[in-house]
Amino acid sequence: MSSIEQIPAAMTWHLRQQVMYPDLDPEAVKLADDDEGIHFGLFDQNRLISVISTFQKEEELQLRKFATLNEFQGQGYGKQLFEYALDFAQSKPIKRIWMNARTNVSALYERYGFQKTEQTFFKDGYDFVVMEVYL
Repeated sequence: MSSIEQIPAAMTWHLRQQVMYPDLDPEAVKLADDDEGIHFGLFDQNRLISVISTFQKEEELQLRKFATLNEFQGQGYGKQLFEYALDFAQSKPIKRIWMNARTNVSALYERYGFQKTEQTFFKDGYDFVVMEVYL
C-alpha cells in the first residue's frame, strides 16, 4: 500500500541523485532554495520510491526534481505523486504552474495540460524545455 507525505528536503536528495543524476556527485542534486520548498514523497511499504518538490513565488508554483526509482517506473506511482502535487498546487492562490522538463519526457506533461514554451536549455547532459500551465 502506498502513501504520500510531506517530507524534509534532505529525504529527497539520495533518490534524486540515484534516479536523475547517477553519474554526478550527490551534492549536485541539492538546490540552493531547498529549504524554501515543500517536498513530497510517495512511500510503498514504508520505502521512499518517488519524490517531487514544489516552490511557490508569488502567483507561480514551480515543480522540480520529480523522480521515481527505476524499478517502480511505469507502475503508476509517479503518476499518483505528480497528480497529488498538481492538486496541491491548484489549492494555492496561484495563476501558473511551471517546470523545467527534460525534452525526452515532455509528452508526459502535455497530457496534464502543460504547454512547451520557447525557453530551452542544456544542463548536466540533458536538454530541457520550460513547460507551463495557466490556471
